[in-house]
Amino acid sequence: MSRAPGELPAGRYLSCAFRVSPDAGGQTRAMLARNRSLATLGGVRPDVLTFGAARDHDERRAQLLARGLLIESVGMLNLYEHFREHGWGEEPSGGAPLPDLGAHRTAEETALDGSAWRISYRDPGSRRTVYDYLRPDGSPYLRVPAFGLSRKASWPKRILRVGADGTIAGEFRSVGQWFRRWIRDLAAGHERAFVFMDSRFLVPHVAPMRGRRIHLIYQMHNMHVQPPFHWDSPASDVYERVLARIGGLDAMVTLTERQGEDIAARIGRRSNMFVVANPIEPPPPPRPEPVRDPSRLTIVGRLATQKRLTHAIAAFEQVRAAVPSARLDVYGEGPERERLQAEIDRRGLGGTIVLHGHDPRASEALWTSSAFLMTSLFEGYPLSTLESLSRGCPVVSYDIKFGPREQLTDGVEGFLVPDGDVARFAERVIELLRSPELVRRMSAAGRQTARRYGPAEILERWAHVVHAAVEQKPERTRIARVDFELGELRTTPAGRVTRRGLLPRRVPARGELAFAAVLRVDGRSRRSDLGSAELTLAATDRRGALTELPLSVRRDGSRFAVHARARPSDDLVGLRLRLVWQNSAWQTRIEIPPH
Repeated sequence: MSRAPGELPAGRYLSCAFRVSPDAGGQTRAMLARNRSLATLGGVRPDVLTFGAARDHDERRAQLLARGLLIESVGMLNLYEHFREHGWGEEPSGGAPLPDLGAHRTAEETALDGSAWRISYRDPGSRRTVYDYLRPDGSPYLRVPAFGLSRKASWPKRILRVGADGTIAGEFRSVGQWFRRWIRDLAAGHERAFVFMDSRFLVPHVAPMRGRRIHLIYQMHNMHVQPPFHWDSPASDVYERVLARIGGLDAMVTLTERQGEDIAARIGRRSNMFVVANPIEPPPPPRPEPVRDPSRLTIVGRLATQKRLTHAIAAFEQVRAAVPSARLDVYGEGPERERLQAEIDRRGLGGTIVLHGHDPRASEALWTSSAFLMTSLFEGYPLSTLESLSRGCPVVSYDIKFGPREQLTDGVEGFLVPDGDVARFAERVIELLRSPELVRRMSAAGRQTARRYGPAEILERWAHVVHAAVEQKPERTRIARVDFELGELRTTPAGRVTRRGLLPRRVPARGELAFAAVLRVDGRSRRSDLGSAELTLAATDRRGALTELPLSVRRDGSRFAVHARARPSDDLVGLRLRLVWQNSAWQTRIEIPPH
């Protein structure tokens, strides 16, 4: 069925975050920009949900509105404040009395309006901090142990709901049960609800979630693996939990195709995987448009190890030697500030590199800079580079995962430099500072490129995702179990002995592989049949590289018989057999015994 560009399906639109700070970085800004687009261009009234306790919730919202990060047509709700105001609905009261911890009280806090808000205790049994969250009249509505979303060991197994009479009205057995209850409350009465998650820490507490009306959408904003950032590099515990739940999502969205391909290589190309970049709202140029300074360079970003600003300082030392008038303005705060200032002073660059700290108007400097510098170790999809292009500021960046290569073309809107090559990075910056005409050309190209990432263009991609989430819902699958039985695994080593003429001789030849197995799949789906499942076999060599092998598959109901005859590389060490069924996948690795 045809639809207008950017037209969204009817429903409630909810975006989940732990907390939203007016000074937050790219992930929060991108989430807020998406919601502004949903409201102004998509014709819906979205809500931003915050799941962290915040006594200053209303003040935060006011600051976000004042800075234009939030608009009146986008709601902002808080988990704690919701139940503080609305209570627990029709749940019965008159249960067991809430245990008295008064003797172990450690602190009492009020809301900004002076009303009761929270009491802290030191639990005498576990020695953990326990909170009672209070109604304005001082009576508790919730008792919950302190926990951190990223620390699984801290997740409480008992959260008490407290009725107005002070008795226990019920309990949650997990943080996720509590979070999902709120989402269901907000979705009640709506045809459907689209629940966006931008935080990797929230995903394990929300997904999977039962219900045909609720559609879970996760956008990955960060690098999901650790150094050296290959597709099969180790992932952190947090991302392992996220990747394990992709099958329970209606849409798993990456910011770049390359990251999507890396994830597909790791866990299979699922039907619920999509790509949507972050939007950028190209600002109108100041009038009169300022003159670009041929000596000015700018960095906007957090002063953290990930940003690798010691490389930028080292490169600037070389730039300064070639262009004595050059100067570098760095905007941002972070834990690396003292170390970076020490490095600046050690190289004698004080006064030419200035750490300005956080400045909400830092992006204005990009209108007059000749280059924006990015030396990060990795990125998810940097908004700062797009903001630079939208202001006509050429970008010089390491060619890292993920983002810079997807946003700009080397030599057109700026330069991409091999990762870690400080000398080459400096050369490219010098080239720009010595050629105002090159800066002018790249400036025009950058502003043109930034328009491709405007709110309307990105909203159209989101419209595709949410429509696909609705359309694919009946096809969703769940693999409960796969029984794997290896029938044959036989390899013939390379370099077999043959006879030619009178003497035997060793003739180099690739080894041969014979493989056969049976899979029995226990899976569920409302509409999708196992006939749509795809099986693949790949050979792994000693370097970890994968090579797809031809695989014959014969299916009888839920039973799959597979076999392969192939000539893989000589350094074959293992096989990976994978089954992908719509949004679900299963795989196993088979080691090849040495000869």
